[in-house]
Amino acid sequence: MSEKPKNKYEKAMRNAKASMELSGFHITEKHEELVGKVLNGEITEEQFHEKVMKFVKGVKEGD
Repeated sequence: MSEKPKNKYEKAMRNAKASMELSGFHITEKHEELVGKVLNGEITEEQFHEKVMKFVKGVKEGD
């Protein structure tokens, strides 16, 4: 990722994190990594949703 898009990505992530935390959510490094993977095209949006649902249900990866 070039410097300019990387800065935009980081700014967007900071803004989204601040917004979520103002709404009462705690954003962990794991959450940030998962969002980064979908934004970088490492996983599909469908895979993202599946991983989020597993996370919410307390299912560990590989289960």
